[in-house]
Amino acid sequence: MQAILQTPGFILSFVFVFTLIVFVHEMGHFLAARILGARVDVFSIGFGKRIFQRRDRYGTIWQLSLFPIGGFVKFAGDAGAASAPDAEAIEVAAAQSGGHGDVFHLLPLWRRAIIVAAGPLMNFFFAIVIFAILLMSFGSTTIPARIASVELESPAARAGFLANDLIVEADGRKVKTFTDVAAIVSIAANEPVKFVVERNGQFVNLLAIPGLVEQTDPLGNTIRIGYLGIRAATDIVNQNRYGLFAATAAGTTKTWNSITDQLKFMGRLIRGRGSVDMLGGPLRIFAYTGAVGTAPAPAADVQSAPVSFAMRVVNLINLAALLSVAIGLVNLLPVPVLDGGHLLYYAFEAVVGKPLSENMQLVGFKVGLALILSLMVFATLNDLRYFGLFESIGRLFF
Repeated sequence: MQAILQTPGFILSFVFVFTLIVFVHEMGHFLAARILGARVDVFSIGFGKRIFQRRDRYGTIWQLSLFPIGGFVKFAGDAGAASAPDAEAIEVAAAQSGGHGDVFHLLPLWRRAIIVAAGPLMNFFFAIVIFAILLMSFGSTTIPARIASVELESPAARAGFLANDLIVEADGRKVKTFTDVAAIVSIAANEPVKFVVERNGQFVNLLAIPGLVEQTDPLGNTIRIGYLGIRAATDIVNQNRYGLFAATAAGTTKTWNSITDQLKFMGRLIRGRGSVDMLGGPLRIFAYTGAVGTAPAPAADVQSAPVSFAMRVVNLINLAALLSVAIGLVNLLPVPVLDGGHLLYYAFEAVVGKPLSENMQLVGFKVGLALILSLMVFATLNDLRYFGLFESIGRLFF
């Protein structure tokens, strides 16, 4: 782990991916605000000391701060980066607007809701676009979800899977590739999963409970994930490059499947059935982005180096699309400080007919911040355990 933290390539890869995701998210808020008439005072990438700034003709300050991890859009009337309302700031902003009604907190409820929701929605849209572009540019290589063999005494064997079965549905989702099946099974350890297989021209319903197995991930660390005990057939289908509409449809499906998988994973964690091994925090994201961005180039002549670098960038952008879905989904959680918390306040306002009091909103923001920080601490501790830090410390004393 120490070697990872000392690698400049890891740092640059992480900053590139995370800054791209944050920029996309905040740009969603910004564009919606511009369209719906809300004045934006600051568009910031990063926090801390401002190292660059430019004011556009609309009065918005575009700035880059010293720590480019995160960012925010500050509307007129905001108390700070979290967009909590400030009565005095709203009054000043309203006076400055000359009665044009461009103060965010004074806009109609539906406009505020769209502006807030636009950030996460832009994260999802970004993922769809990236997936579609990659499919149009490179196509895809797929392994059909046909079973070559079934391990003895495995969950698949107990469920009744047979060699040559073609899995067509898993956990209520249509599947076409073995990768689709693996993604569903990996987060479903000890949970019943319904499958539909095509066998000798007929459809057969099967119920399996994936077991929990230890595997080595791309970083060389051991994780526990769900498994069935089936092996894929060896025939690989090379998919030609997609057209625009087919790629957009496939990108939308991939994004939607990623959203539903993460929601199911969260649900299993809450019920105590999911494996926390798969819950990664900032350190693990840092490690994965660094591993992708610094993957060793293949042994070849000098002319192949630019291609290798280009593919690293492509792989980082693909990873950014996957993480963008996760960031968008997390931001929709009904926790104050997050976009979902703002939408929760707006739902209260829509039902009651008036906004929650400023004091109650501030209390909510503090509670939300405490929850987010607690989750970050837990995820970071989980990352340290994943990297074996606690085990290494234990060996020093025992």
